[in-house]
Amino acid sequence: MSEQQVRRGAQSDEDESRYHPQDGCPLFSERLEEHLVAVSRGESPARGRFCGNCYTPMSTKTATCPHCATAAAERPPVDQVPAEVLAALTQQRKTESMIVNGFAYLGLLIAVLGGLAIVLGIPALRDNLIAAFVVYALILLIGGRGLAGVLGGHYGDRIGFERARRNTVTTWEQIVAQREAGEG
Repeated sequence: MSEQQVRRGAQSDEDESRYHPQDGCPLFSERLEEHLVAVSRGESPARGRFCGNCYTPMSTKTATCPHCATAAAERPPVDQVPAEVLAALTQQRKTESMIVNGFAYLGLLIAVLGGLAIVLGIPALRDNLIAAFVVYALILLIGGRGLAGVLGGHYGDRIGFERARRNTVTTWEQIVAQREAGEG
């Protein structure tokens, strides 16, 4: 394998690991999200050194935020992430979870009702309880898992992320407006 193929493979692995939206909202860097989750679980202290713009955790030696490229001289680092940012992450995750789970349950419902329609709609299955049971069980096992995975894992994931991200961008704009009003 050539060096270029190795680099492309590594790049595609990185691209698949995390979606980076291009909507102008620097929330949430991977490090900030990990930190906020750890804080909410009580695994990490709430205080530290964070970018003054996007609140990504920074070391004391870092002069420029690795996430949003804001210089510490331009916007001084803060020692704690505002509660509004933690609330925005919590709301984003709740919205994503609700939509993904809703689509997954819809897939399961389609499998249940579709299986019943097939079993009750085919006269040979209506007359043979064992055959009907086997067919219905297969439809539930394969169709339920497949439809829940496709609807929840693919469509629900994308729709949930986009809706949650729109809400996060709106919240971010409010946080920035309040922050700017407090500085002015």
